[in-house]
Amino acid sequence: MISRVKNAWQWAVDSYVLFVVLGIVLGVALVPLAVGLAGAPDGTVAVVHIDGSITGDQATTYSSQLATARQEADAVVIVANSGGGSAPASEEMYMQTVRTEAEMPVVATVDAAAASGAYYAIAPAEEIYVKPASTVGSVGVIAQAPPRLEPNDLFVTTGPNKLSGGDSRQFAHGIATVQNAFLSAVYDHREERLAIERSELANAGTYTGINAVENGLADEVGGRERAVSAAASEAGLDQPEVVVMRPNDAEATFLMRSTYLASDAPERELTDAETLRGGNSAVPNYLMVPRAAVATDATVVSGQEATEAIDRTDETARVSDDAEPSAANSTSMDASLAGGVTTSPAPAAGLGGSR
Repeated sequence: MISRVKNAWQWAVDSYVLFVVLGIVLGVALVPLAVGLAGAPDGTVAVVHIDGSITGDQATTYSSQLATARQEADAVVIVANSGGGSAPASEEMYMQTVRTEAEMPVVATVDAAAASGAYYAIAPAEEIYVKPASTVGSVGVIAQAPPRLEPNDLFVTTGPNKLSGGDSRQFAHGIATVQNAFLSAVYDHREERLAIERSELANAGTYTGINAVENGLADEVGGRERAVSAAASEAGLDQPEVVVMRPNDAEATFLMRSTYLASDAPERELTDAETLRGGNSAVPNYLMVPRAAVATDATVVSGQEATEAIDRTDETARVSDDAEPSAANSTSMDASLAGGVTTSPAPAAGLGGSR
């Protein structure tokens, strides 16, 4: 009897030891799997850059990157470090941002600047983070007035505006139309957060990051890490994989020294205003950049002055029954629009200060 009890006790002890050993072995085997599952990404946040002057090339790259993000990512962070550039290219980037934001969370963060066309491109973002010293705003358009050319013995045209591309009144209306689209887009996306009137926004002033948060052009102070965290949270991701979508061979060009110095682009170059201003084309070159970036030695006429010139033209046409419209347009309008035109009621503030 004692022998049987002793054997049963020994069996129990041996079984306990066996179970302990098996538990340790299984635990060691399963820990890596558990750790791997716990650390596996549960989604992707794509990071897209707007670096330097906005051109058609950058707009094409931006559009392609967002198209890829819409297929492969769960959220997008836009890193803006630009003073703007071409108005059509900026509009294309804006439309791509709108399309992406309709499908997934889009958050923007500003390095040195998101001015004019660059701000246009990020305006649809759900949240905009800035640094205290970031430059934000300049919601306006600049264009160099086309030269007035008349048909002569060298050129025969089928219409009075074939050489010049249109009279000065049409030019002023054109730039006002582009400006209104820009202004309306900003209001459509941020109206409830804006603490400034539409008229003040139309002044095309630039603001520091801190001031932009106060007036509603930006949401909070924060950098890229905070923007990625916000985008992941909006997408319901706890451990996202962050994928930076940036071509290794792309060269960014910068008009603003602040954006040039803040850039981490693989290839970058500081250029002058002639890159945007060069030439004297009859077709208006609409730009979305701060005035200081291009108006170094040109006469700049405010949008209010342009509107008054249009009114004077209309008055001249009404009181002069004999005057042809083109002749009337060539007097007061050509004198008033001798240089570039901004669309703000007062000349747009440069980057050196805020309005």
